[in-house]
Amino acid sequence: MLQKLKTYGIIAIVGVVGYTVFFGDSGEQTADLGQVLDRTEFVLTKYQGHLGEQGITEVSNKEMGEFTEFYTSVLNSEPRFYDMTLGLQVQQDATFLGFADANANGVQDSSEGKVFTVEIDEENRRLIATDVAGNSSGLRFSGTGFLAGALIGSLIGRQRAAGVTKSSFSNRSVTPRSNYRAPSSSRSGGPRAGK
Repeated sequence: MLQKLKTYGIIAIVGVVGYTVFFGDSGEQTADLGQVLDRTEFVLTKYQGHLGEQGITEVSNKEMGEFTEFYTSVLNSEPRFYDMTLGLQVQQDATFLGFADANANGVQDSSEGKVFTVEIDEENRRLIATDVAGNSSGLRFSGTGFLAGALIGSLIGRQRAAGVTKSSFSNRSVTPRSNYRAPSSSRSGGPRAGK
């Protein structure tokens, strides 16, 4: 009987390990979505303010490149909330894709896994961050002026061009930022970490 239990135990362990290797996630550390949201809101606000100060009313590829570079630097600023350098890409549908940029070259190589995405939900005036495990948290915009800037206007224009409608996010269930608690597999950093 004891031998049978040992055999079943070994089969179970091998099964779990095999499942994780073949079907599990990319092995990336879980992101603290609270930090992702806080830093994304900061970047959007600051960069929109910069565009306003410069009198820029339309965002060109140059400005989008500057925005992406600024966003990436803020994601990697101290205190760090992720063990690896994070890279960032703005997708065709205006989704922000954060990835583990092991070689810090700003390009997602085949061995560098996705860490999080951030989407702009215009209808409900919020940002939605989602990690590789499928957890989502949302942060509402404060004030209506936030949606009126050139940067957000450009991003919403990208969404529309990609077929994302205003109501695309209406049925999404997310944990509000105020109730979000970072999972134990993430590293928190910053004044609002884990809140």
